[in-house]
Amino acid sequence: MSDRRLIFHGAALIDGSGAQSIDNSTIVVDGERITYAGLRTTDYDRPGATILYTEDKTIIPGLIEAHTHAAFDADMRCYLKNGVTAIRFAGLNQDDVVRLNERIVAGEVAGPHILSCGPMIDQVPPAYPEWSVTVGSPGEARAVADRLFAEHNPDALIATQRITAPIMEAIIAAAHERNRPVVGQIWAIDGEEAAALGIDELHTSSRVYRSKAYPAEALINYATIPERLALTSRAWASFDWNLTLPIVERMIEKKVKYCGMHVITQYQTGEGADFLEADEDFQALYGDSERRAFRDFSQRLQGGWNAEDLDQARRANDRRMEWMQRFRALGGTLLAGTDMQFGGIMLHRELHNLETLGLSRMDVIATATSANASALGLKDICGTLRQGLRADIVILNRNPLIDLSALRDIDSVIKAGEIVVNGGTFATETERDLS
Repeated sequence: MSDRRLIFHGAALIDGSGAQSIDNSTIVVDGERITYAGLRTTDYDRPGATILYTEDKTIIPGLIEAHTHAAFDADMRCYLKNGVTAIRFAGLNQDDVVRLNERIVAGEVAGPHILSCGPMIDQVPPAYPEWSVTVGSPGEARAVADRLFAEHNPDALIATQRITAPIMEAIIAAAHERNRPVVGQIWAIDGEEAAALGIDELHTSSRVYRSKAYPAEALINYATIPERLALTSRAWASFDWNLTLPIVERMIEKKVKYCGMHVITQYQTGEGADFLEADEDFQALYGDSERRAFRDFSQRLQGGWNAEDLDQARRANDRRMEWMQRFRALGGTLLAGTDMQFGGIMLHRELHNLETLGLSRMDVIATATSANASALGLKDICGTLRQGLRADIVILNRNPLIDLSALRDIDSVIKAGEIVVNGGTFATETERDLS
């Protein structure tokens, strides 16, 4: 146990599990770990402890981002400033991830805890060659997976667009032997097939629906990313629920979690652009280079879309929301992610989307904390505020159970017991003390 003890008295405590909040709580942090989180008590008060009286605050676990590719320093700072203390890169050059994590650990840049799926595993031609490793057979897939674990030990693997069933099976086997999950953004096979093979998560752009107007053979016949995404919109906009229900049922039966990342498909139709541009953190943290990079990437995704493509994409977004509502109503588990740059801002917009789906504010918070932690293999590390877990904590000025926007009204962020945001601004090494 560390000699450094931090105690918070009096805040409303939302522990992330979905359990009823505690109006008058005590949280005790020793070093990097939580020693106590529960009803208010003075049992842990001792000389030398830093004691904070937080009667007008609400305390929650650090939020978790399940799917991002954004690795700019500005993105890391934006995540942390907005209470996101852990993120997972879902397909990126692993050397870049390693270097970024080293800089965060060394204190060169403020940022969250980093997890990674390693590079995307795809078949030729890969959708994103700069982020991918390609395989052509089950044996090659197994060899690549084994090498990734030997060299980088990723927290998960991600299988993408063109991966076929035999190759998917090999990837899943390699990951599950190491108790690591497999994430899918799949196109060559659909959600029912992937669930039967044992995939753990399916994320947006996966074929988790069926449409009479766009059968599988039509959907897999494309030449470019914009063409595939336009086909995706048309299929989503016209999906048939009776044909789709077997996919949903198999996903729920096999406990496959779904990360809709609705903010990225909204942004592709222009929804959310004004919100982002007007955001104070966007204006303060991001420069021309980061903004230009995202514009270029968006053009890569949507180059050549016409007015009809945009209209189909808007209709598709309504059907996506319907799908997620039904999936959850039948017992499915949703995760929270963005799949886009500016995630520290846009994750909060995605949480608003979850509330729009009908989740209670408590359930929205649990999705972004304990549910994401469980999916990412962190349930015994973080995601809830309880004894023995890492002290990733967000102190809010208002109660998000009353208004979810309070999740961005942040007083302080604590990452592994260190005060990294204090009074809404980044703490320097000499200022990381709340006393």
